[in-house]
Amino acid sequence: MLSLVTAFIEHVRVITSEAYVTVASGNAVEMIFGNYNKELYDEYGLFAYGGYNGIGLSDFEADLEKIVNKNLEYKPDGTLKTYSNLYRLKDISCETGNYYTLDEDKVFLGQISDYIITSAASNIKGYFQGKGRNDKGISLDGLLDEAEKYESGAYDTDNRVESGSGSNNDGGKKNQKPSEKELDGQLKNDSAGGNPLKALKNLINNGLLSLVCDVSKVSEAKIQASDQKIYSKEKEDDISSVARFFKSLLEEDESQELDQDKLLEQAKSESNADKLKYIYYAEDVLSSYVDSEFKTVHYGLEYLIAGRQTEKENLAYIARRLLIIRTLANMLYVSANASFQSKSLATATAIVGFTGVVPLITGMQWLILTILAFEEACIDVTALMSGKKVPLIKSPANFKMRYEEICSVSHSFFKKKGKSYPEASGGVISADISYKQYLLLLELLVSKEKLKNRLIDIIQFDLRERFNQTFEFGDCICAAGCITNYNIPYAFSYIGNSLFSKIKTKEANRSVTVSYSYIGDVCE
Repeated sequence: MLSLVTAFIEHVRVITSEAYVTVASGNAVEMIFGNYNKELYDEYGLFAYGGYNGIGLSDFEADLEKIVNKNLEYKPDGTLKTYSNLYRLKDISCETGNYYTLDEDKVFLGQISDYIITSAASNIKGYFQGKGRNDKGISLDGLLDEAEKYESGAYDTDNRVESGSGSNNDGGKKNQKPSEKELDGQLKNDSAGGNPLKALKNLINNGLLSLVCDVSKVSEAKIQASDQKIYSKEKEDDISSVARFFKSLLEEDESQELDQDKLLEQAKSESNADKLKYIYYAEDVLSSYVDSEFKTVHYGLEYLIAGRQTEKENLAYIARRLLIIRTLANMLYVSANASFQSKSLATATAIVGFTGVVPLITGMQWLILTILAFEEACIDVTALMSGKKVPLIKSPANFKMRYEEICSVSHSFFKKKGKSYPEASGGVISADISYKQYLLLLELLVSKEKLKNRLIDIIQFDLRERFNQTFEFGDCICAAGCITNYNIPYAFSYIGNSLFSKIKTKEANRSVTVSYSYIGDVCE
């Protein structure tokens, strides 16, 4: 009977010690995670322990053991001994089991999901519901080949009539290329009022970015990527001829990838939930060119898409893509406009009609129409980067360029024309689109892994610049399983060898495991 009673008491004592140590350890873990990285949470809504001044796993374990021992030694008011003395616990030690850092996919996405829920972020697909589509497609493949040959001199002829040819004066001049002076004289009477090819070459000499914004006010700060990778610069366009410029701008693969209708369709059907979470989150915590408030990185959304080293390169990357998208969209209208067709044909005939080569005249006509569509795109992108919204599909009512203005364009001209577009505003729209909504479309083309890594780059770079240079995103602990080991001597082992002579073990080695996570139970 005595053995039965003492065994029962001993069993209850050991089991209740586990409950006591579990409570003490659980409170300790919560207390440690309560010391979260305040700057990381305040700026980006992310919870994590450490990540700065070398604070990491070793500090976590040291703090854990210290707090657990303090909790176990709790002495309620009016008692003679602490609870640990009641259980006679000894050899208490703590170690970390499974733990997770903020840069791990399920942790980062889990916190982003919680952020989205609490901030009531809107659904990305809502931006694109009800948008009109145009199934027309347009391809410039081959149309600019003849124009490129002309610009490279393939159709140049000697202005002098060869002696002994037997040709009269009129026949000798029929197929000769007119001089620059003669051509300029002819084009002055044309509706274009000059040579569109010359006008465009003068326009693009300073780069595409200078066409759509004030380059002197663009940030040129460098973004330090976590992997120290130097991203390649945007390749330079070939401006040796206007036809080559458009071929380099509207490369076949890139044009298909950036087709406006396909982008909209992809936004409607996008099913990658993880990618959309990254996009939602980025829209809320990062700034773009059109935002007046920003952190260390001015153009965070642009970096998310481009991943270039400097802010200016990221903005130039976006400007180029928007010019491609808008040029393709504007070509749908320009190519179907009878007035533009007839006027461009007249200009093309004035420039290359001396050759009598029909494919060349047609190619030059399309080149002039492309110039017109591109200049309209410059107006559109200038307006977008000024905080306006522009129509997805152009019509006579909203097409800003007049054919007579094709040779008299500049950045100030584009800016003045773009002022008539309405200001961008939030909510679902049906006919117009803003700069930030175009960024959303372009973000859908970026892989999930790149979106994640570039988000981490910006967060880490910003917190280092503004708060602590030692900040390491990958050292931030967000979840951990904690193991507390201890020994508990048997209460009746001191009675003697006679009654308990067969009991060889004088104490029990026990361990309890608790876990805590900022995003639910991820510790196995």
